[in-house]
Amino acid sequence: MAPAAREADPGVDSSAATDRDDAPAPLRWNRTALSLAVVTVAAGAALRLFAPSPLWLDEALSVNVAALDFEQLVEALRHDGHPALYYLLLGWWIDAFGDSDLAVRSLSGLFSVLSVWALYRIAGRHGATTAQVTLLVAATSPFLIRYATEARMYALLVLLCCVGWLCVERAIELPSPGRLALVALSAAALVHTHYWSFYLIGAALIVAARNIVLGDDGTRAAAVRIGGAIVAGGATIVVWASVLTEQLLTTGTPWADRARPAEIVIEAIQAIGGSNRFEGELLGVTLAVAAILGVLAWRVDGRDLLLRFGAGRLDRAALCVVGTLGLGGSVAAVTAGAFEARYAAVVVGFLLVLAAKGIAMLPGTARIVVLVVVVAVGLAVSVDEARRDRTQGAEVAALIDAQRAPGDVVVVCPDQLGPATLRPMDGPVTSFAYPRGDGRFVDWQDYAETIADAGVDSFVRDVLSEARGHDVWLVSGFGYKNFGDRCEAMLNELGRERRAHRLLAPRDVFEPMLLTRYEAPQ
Repeated sequence: MAPAAREADPGVDSSAATDRDDAPAPLRWNRTALSLAVVTVAAGAALRLFAPSPLWLDEALSVNVAALDFEQLVEALRHDGHPALYYLLLGWWIDAFGDSDLAVRSLSGLFSVLSVWALYRIAGRHGATTAQVTLLVAATSPFLIRYATEARMYALLVLLCCVGWLCVERAIELPSPGRLALVALSAAALVHTHYWSFYLIGAALIVAARNIVLGDDGTRAAAVRIGGAIVAGGATIVVWASVLTEQLLTTGTPWADRARPAEIVIEAIQAIGGSNRFEGELLGVTLAVAAILGVLAWRVDGRDLLLRFGAGRLDRAALCVVGTLGLGGSVAAVTAGAFEARYAAVVVGFLLVLAAKGIAMLPGTARIVVLVVVVAVGLAVSVDEARRDRTQGAEVAALIDAQRAPGDVVVVCPDQLGPATLRPMDGPVTSFAYPRGDGRFVDWQDYAETIADAGVDSFVRDVLSEARGHDVWLVSGFGYKNFGDRCEAMLNELGRERRAHRLLAPRDVFEPMLLTRYEAPQ
């Protein structure tokens, strides 16, 4: 490994820090330690391709949308609430490698591996020791591993945030047209991947404005150019403006409650730890404390470690984290929007590098102990999460396929159970979803109002009219927001009309399901 480079105090101009040594002592790598590090990184890479559970709702829905042609894809996203870039990339990936669970998830695995490389490159700018710690922490991060195994846009979002950060850092050094173009391209890719990117862009512009106000002439000029590049890239969302406007007016987050500020902080900590169980929370708190240390710690004379407080100690990465979560939380509070742990993808790269910097600052023995704990717990949480079933959809589909006859009707209540259940089923199937649709997609437009207007009695009459002399298979889920007891009422209503057979009970998985078969009248 390369020797450690000088790590400048992020709150002090580098020209004023020449009489101080803020660089942590380099890690000492003997053959055993180096071998363990290589095995650890390899294990993290392998876990990014290990997800035995079938695709759950969001993943199956992503694959269904990505398989559409462009015009149909745009129309589907009007009703879904996301930008198009990930779906376009996934569609091209499916064309090349197929749509098996492993194939569609491997795209996210590739993005996640590239994110580790990008984080290592970014951390290298803070010194070789921080880069080495970052490599181990990022390779074993349960958050990065979790979303590497999911056919959703969050691994891509992490990668784009990291690449954008690296492009901005390079443009700060030399704001050449080429480097500024890369900043703009990164910003454009971000806003076409996930709308929480707007909060990160807003935070980055706040940092740029801070540098314009407080910096010297050179700093001001670079900040103006970089801010302009970010705005130019973000402005490309104009090509998506009609879809975005419709999404804002009609979709939102009807599946969750309004996010509170404390909830955002807690869920972000749980997110970087990989789960809301004790081990994940322990890891999340450890990384959060290490990140704070990475911002505030200052080494003097190569020995003493001091903490300095004040706005001058907040480096660009910390400001981006605080600004992004603050802006996102404020908008959520005003608009009754939700926050989910996966949204932390826009800041997790910053947090991991800051945490690695904080760990690297610790004295020798403490640093090794904390690093080993973070890596070991990260791998343990990742393995534990990987082995957990995310849905009963494939199990339900197998039971239906084993007994289903031509003409049978499959019903899902709520419609959110449809994509994961119908995707693995063999052959064509006649399906109904409550409150609307056939279950292959979820139409989030005016969702709560649609549920309120969808009568259970009339829905059941339509199902029985379609089924006539055939069985009805009802896949039920309970506790979904806005549905009240409507799915329970459907169970009872169908039970009054036909003899019921309970074939599968809900299990302790993320997406539990109850399967009931209603016999055709004799």
